[in-house]
Amino acid sequence: MRVTYKSFPFRNPGVPEQTLIWRPILSVQIIHNHAASKRFEAVLDTGSDYCLFDANIGASVGMKIVDGPEGPLGGIIPGSRGKVYYHKIKLVVGTEILEIKAGFSWDITTNVLGHFGFFEHFTVTLLSAFEPPCFELERIHRH
Repeated sequence: MRVTYKSFPFRNPGVPEQTLIWRPILSVQIIHNHAASKRFEAVLDTGSDYCLFDANIGASVGMKIVDGPEGPLGGIIPGSRGKVYYHKIKLVVGTEILEIKAGFSWDITTNVLGHFGFFEHFTVTLLSAFEPPCFELERIHRH
């Protein structure tokens, strides 16, 4: 499957000539206890260990967010910046349905697809030099 990156307005005083930024975004869905969410967008993030989603998405399918094991939410800047709660869910990517453990947090503004739960199931080829940039996904089938 080939997917075109999504473009966003970009403003950075340090790089005034760049007014647009492209991101690898995928439309996905979660299923929890037979309840399916609406489709939503998530960024492919090779630097994220786990798939992380806005807690409101989990709550929309009846998930009791704080009942999951709690972990720290951090990033490139050292130290915890918030809390994340982990739950077993089904992640729907195209026609594929994956059983994964994902984190849910009220402290994030962007949903991300990370190593455990996403990249371990797909070969992803980023074609950033294409115009517009795009990426290809191929499911890894393990025996």
